[in-house]
Amino acid sequence: MTSVYKIPRPFLLLFLVFFASTLFLSIFYNKIDLHLTINQWRHPWADVFFKYFTNLGDGVLFVPVIIYFAVRRDTEKMILFTLIAVLTLGVTALGKSVLFPDINRPVLAIGADKLNLVEGVRMHSKFSFPSGHTMAAFAFWSAMAAVAHSSLAGFFAVIAVLVGISRVYLSQHFVPDVAAGSALGVLITGICLRLHSLFQTKK
Repeated sequence: MTSVYKIPRPFLLLFLVFFASTLFLSIFYNKIDLHLTINQWRHPWADVFFKYFTNLGDGVLFVPVIIYFAVRRDTEKMILFTLIAVLTLGVTALGKSVLFPDINRPVLAIGADKLNLVEGVRMHSKFSFPSGHTMAAFAFWSAMAAVAHSSLAGFFAVIAVLVGISRVYLSQHFVPDVAAGSALGVLITGICLRLHSLFQTKK
């Protein structure tokens, strides 16, 4: 019996709320003024939380999952997650290095001396658009939501959203960067799931 995977509605709903909100802010507010405003909202516990939570958007998360499916000989899911990982990496590289190589991150665009930065976080200065961590988070966790029990979809969506928020909170990205990253991540997974569905239909 073959499986047809889809991104569950709870995940898509939370994604749409996040994307609509960040898109609205991106359209109607100057990204630098907006970032400076957001950067004033600080709390010690949030500093610690986002400093580590942001790692749940690291593309390396795909590796243990792919290995897990390989060990279990679940070729179907192994190929699916590998394809999503490769496309996410490719789109990130294309956006940052080819299409938008001159868009700087907050530290360089605004100045580190004007920002409240979290101690111990390695700051990046270039290749701001789109947010690779946000893209990887939404691609990975939407894929997890598609293959896991549907009751976990909302939980996985919250993880992806918090990763997107963390990138702005840590001053690694501007709001438009995470808006684009979230949309591209879900789009990548959606395309891969569609290709998987078409392949299963032809088998």
